[in-house]
Amino acid sequence: MKRAASRFFVWIALMGCGGAATSPAPQMPALTALDDARGGRLFDHWARELGRTDFVPDARATAGVPDGQGGPASDGTLRLADGRALLNDGGHDYRLKNLLGWDLRGRAGLYGPAHMNKPYVVASDSLAWPGSVREVADRLERGEGDLPAYGDVLERHELEEIAAFVVRMRDGELPRAEDVFALTSPDAGHYALREGADGTRGVLLYAERCADCHGDDGTAILFDDGAYSLGSHARQKAYEDWLKILNGQPGSPMGRQVRGETAAEIRQEILDILAALCDRQIFPRGEASAEDVPDGDPRCGAYLH
Repeated sequence: MKRAASRFFVWIALMGCGGAATSPAPQMPALTALDDARGGRLFDHWARELGRTDFVPDARATAGVPDGQGGPASDGTLRLADGRALLNDGGHDYRLKNLLGWDLRGRAGLYGPAHMNKPYVVASDSLAWPGSVREVADRLERGEGDLPAYGDVLERHELEEIAAFVVRMRDGELPRAEDVFALTSPDAGHYALREGADGTRGVLLYAERCADCHGDDGTAILFDDGAYSLGSHARQKAYEDWLKILNGQPGSPMGRQVRGETAAEIRQEILDILAALCDRQIFPRGEASAEDVPDGDPRCGAYLH
């Protein structure tokens, strides 16, 4: 019998049962005390990664009325650098992933007005932030512009782990989203996987790192309340999946699922796995309720079978 996973646990087992199965990419010498993969998970969903039950975001449904729990005002909001409360009316839930997008580029990227046009995405492009890990952590701690001050809810070491993740990506130590997929247009599904993947190798990587949890064909666990199998999700939402493969799933045993020593090697592993998951015969929709992609869908491009 298939297990339908809620959105809360969508990626608990994606690409492997846990971080212990893989070795993290080597750290930069100056960052040996910081776990940038954990920083990526904190970027994705800091409250879930930390198991924080004391912070309940201001509810989107009650726009204009802060009614959550925790945070500097004990009402589920965070503060901007000028002291004003940032409400959750747009539904960002104070996740950096929501404010900056899966590609970390803010309005210049996937979540910006030219693509998904998310109402809460901020103007700041974190991959253009200058300075050291400490200086980027300072920015996150105090807030800047439309980005809130995370120093009110995160410890300094946690802020520096997020900063290490951002800086390593900025400086080419980790691949960027643009190395894995190109932004296209809303009509074309917003993105397309880059050329140069080896889907055959990706199938082998899947068997090595993913099949124990997801089954040989990726249908053992269904995501988003049964809407997607692993394959059908990756064929439609690889812009999410790439970051989960890179860093792991917040609040779960799943850690970084790549082993490359360079950004290019890591990028190739991610792209190979995503290309493999574009094969609808090997990784079918199974019992998932949402429709799979049709022939000719541009997101997988030539990898779609």
